[in-house]
Amino acid sequence: MTIPLASIPFLNKKIKFPVTPHIPGGLTTAAQLRQIADIADKYNGSLKIVGNTITIIGLNLADGEKAIAELGCQGESFIAKQVRAVAFCPGKPDCPRALQDSTGLGLALDKEFFGQELPSKLRIGVSGCPNCCIEPFVKDIGMYGTAKGYTLVVGGNSGFSAQIATPVAEKVRADEITSIVNSILTYFRQHGKSKERLGQVIERLGWDHFSQETIPENYRK
Repeated sequence: MTIPLASIPFLNKKIKFPVTPHIPGGLTTAAQLRQIADIADKYNGSLKIVGNTITIIGLNLADGEKAIAELGCQGESFIAKQVRAVAFCPGKPDCPRALQDSTGLGLALDKEFFGQELPSKLRIGVSGCPNCCIEPFVKDIGMYGTAKGYTLVVGGNSGFSAQIATPVAEKVRADEITSIVNSILTYFRQHGKSKERLGQVIERLGWDHFSQETIPENYRK
């Protein structure tokens, strides 16, 4: 569902509107970059690299609506209560420090979960090693690679009430991560209140309750 920008309460005609295409992990093509640049030129916008994506800034609301339509992205994605674009580092084989293929896992998670509706926004981050370049400890669901699999951390965020994620599982096989993340999102839908972040839900109900419902016993910390 696309929400008209003019209907969003805190937007008005005086505000410049940012348009951010969905670029999973920052992996893009020359054709997509040309399309983004052409649209920025067409509506007198500027380009800003933000994390793993590119944002067109400086657009008025009317041009923002047009740019969104031409790019095929959701205009409400920056305020929606849903899974945001999954962040991930290069991982194996492109980083000499990497212990796991974080790009492969990150793309799989983004394809499976991006845009799913939840009680509040949710961010996922995948790092290929314990250096945690993608900052998984300030994601609602984060993970980093080790020689024996992934360590899963949950409940972080960098918002108004910043929290550091808590490790909940270790030595998790890459092919089991998607199933565990799905269990966590199901838990969030069942127990979360509107605008309540995942970490707040877990603290309200208890970490034991969360782990028993979402994390396979053989992986629990």
